[in-house]
Amino acid sequence: MERLSESQHSLLLIKPDGVSRHLQPYVLDTVREAGLTVLCHHRILLDEDDIRRAFADMRRSENPLEHLTLDLWYAHRPMEVIVVRGGDDTVETAAAVKRKARAAYRLGVWANVVHTPDHWEEFALQLSVFGQHCPDCRALLAGTDFGDYEDVTQAYPPGISLPPRWRDPEALRAVVEPMWRDPSSCVWRPTYPPLYEAPRRADGPRDHVVCVTRSPNQLSFDNLVAAVMAALPGIDFPQAFEVIFTSLHHAEFPLAAGTLAECRDYADSLWDTGLRTVIRALDEDFRYPAGDGLRGDEMPGDELPGDRRPAVRKVPA
Repeated sequence: MERLSESQHSLLLIKPDGVSRHLQPYVLDTVREAGLTVLCHHRILLDEDDIRRAFADMRRSENPLEHLTLDLWYAHRPMEVIVVRGGDDTVETAAAVKRKARAAYRLGVWANVVHTPDHWEEFALQLSVFGQHCPDCRALLAGTDFGDYEDVTQAYPPGISLPPRWRDPEALRAVVEPMWRDPSSCVWRPTYPPLYEAPRRADGPRDHVVCVTRSPNQLSFDNLVAAVMAALPGIDFPQAFEVIFTSLHHAEFPLAAGTLAECRDYADSLWDTGLRTVIRALDEDFRYPAGDGLRGDEMPGDELPGDRRPAVRKVPA
């Protein structure tokens, strides 16, 4: 196998759901149809230390919630790595293969078939772990040394950290793992938690909501949940976790209700921590979900039949 070219190599990680559903032939066919050459293809089993190193650009000590989700998702479950070579746009071509595979086979936020790195540094970091037992992969990365992986450049800006209690991995696991194992929970399908309202209500009509949208800074789950906890007085970790993980199923998700002034305060506080929000006017008739979430053939953010979230309309600019 030839030495690494920063622009002409990438990888595709077939995730546990892709392997269990035997989607490898489809992914390989799509790779070749895209004009990429397969240099190496092998199965891997990662443990928690492997995940710590492969995703060292999200340091575990600073992003324990992010790493817990990776442990629950990836650790000790069969996955497969496909190393590819192409032209100078190989990273983008591999990403297009990923999007095609997900469009055809994804079953939701956490069953999305395949991962590809966003840039060369991420590729090299992940291949150093995914290919650690493969002589060809090690030869490809010859001369690349990440040391103890603690000095890897971080992918996210610092953001706001969770409170100390919720940076303890065991405290996080006690709350998150039962949700992860429950197919009806917010991790796997939207469960529409109640809209947050301040413990001490302001005077005036409570006819607006703050909706969470995508983060402008690609914040980690830790940063996102911490932002909600910091901005909304009295909200606890389980509720903030459920809000953020439910919002992953939607392009826009109602978070907090209140007066227009309250919602502007919430929105300002959330923006200050890096979380993007919008304010909507709330129609008088609250409507609640008829079903229990995504069907298997739908994409997060799709409008579902019977999807009856609180009715909102745009506030004039």
